[in-house]
Amino acid sequence: MEEQSILEPVPEFKLYGETAVRGATFFGGPLVAGYLIAENFKLLGHHEKAKATWLYAIAASVIILGGVFMIPETVHIPSYIIPLAYAWGASLIVHQTQGNEIKKHVATGGQLFSFWRVAGISFVGLVITFGILFLVVLLTDKQLSL
Repeated sequence: MEEQSILEPVPEFKLYGETAVRGATFFGGPLVAGYLIAENFKLLGHHEKAKATWLYAIAASVIILGGVFMIPETVHIPSYIIPLAYAWGASLIVHQTQGNEIKKHVATGGQLFSFWRVAGISFVGLVITFGILFLVVLLTDKQLSL
């Protein structure tokens, strides 16, 4: 473990770690991943990357949710496979784009957000995602089989 440098100030803000992003994304959907990753970018001072993250998250949500409706009913995919795939994808994105900065943040005494905050965000994302799905089903008369 590295010793904290006396010259480096302790960060006064919290970040979302890889595990938090992965768990929240699994339960809350790709929009939650976008929110958490964008918040990290904003807190780390990368405002342009935060904006781009939102665009990617919205596009990914449309592709994922639209793709789910295109899977034929004869194909039986376990219900946890798709959320597991995009949750690990989000975790990989955090690792690649923010991993070093998160490690430095923690090494200098910075903290990560609590499980309860992440769980709350995940729940809100789940409600929003189901609301969007409900509207799509209502507007298209497509049968939703979960």
